[in-house]
Amino acid sequence: MSTEYESKYEISYTEINQDLELSLTNTIGIVQSILTDYFVSFGSDNETVKNKNNALWVLSKTKVHFEKLPRWKDFISGKSYTTKIKPIRVEMETIFTNEKDEYLFGAKQEICPIDIDTRKIRKIDTIQYPKDMETKEAVDKEPYFRLNEVFTEEDFVYEQKIYSPDIDYSRHTNNAVYVRLLANVLSCDFLDKNQITDFEIHYINEALEGQVLRIYKKERKQEMEFLIKEKDREITRAILKYKEKMI
Repeated sequence: MSTEYESKYEISYTEINQDLELSLTNTIGIVQSILTDYFVSFGSDNETVKNKNNALWVLSKTKVHFEKLPRWKDFISGKSYTTKIKPIRVEMETIFTNEKDEYLFGAKQEICPIDIDTRKIRKIDTIQYPKDMETKEAVDKEPYFRLNEVFTEEDFVYEQKIYSPDIDYSRHTNNAVYVRLLANVLSCDFLDKNQITDFEIHYINEALEGQVLRIYKKERKQEMEFLIKEKDREITRAILKYKEKMI
């Protein structure tokens, strides 16, 4: 089975930041959207595996590298493909280009199935997934970061309750919501002066409606590391790297 899926997008006014560029949160949203459409294309989307296998796909990691951000009204193309299939997870990559076929940004991701009732990881061969799925060599061969920074209450920034609009079909907090909670920490002044080059997030545990999440941040030279917790449970860890904008 062919492993590639392509789609085109126009950057809308609701997806941009104060500089008319695609925002970090909406970048993750577009990546998530094409990933969903990709799985629909070969019949392994969450609605299907829920109904047929009592399971759901969940992301475990997303890593995005930015060369250039598209702007309002730009047309971009995304191409998704599978790079590796393991017993309990699938690895994928998506590359986005502009109308001149110039590289804009790319994302690599890991996804695994979980059982709806137990919420434990299932093996790929127990759900609806093509046995003959082809794989393609990854462009991004860099390993994921080891996110093991120690955070204390001195690193606490703010807390946020999870409400029903934050919940997705899997009945847990949507992946893009966590990115929005982290993006809230970035001021307009920071975004005016700096360009995000890399963002990586690891999804560790599920957060549910009504829970209160606490956001922590540590800053180092040209990077920030984040932790989101619910009481004593780690929910996500992330890292953001940036460089000063050229004037």
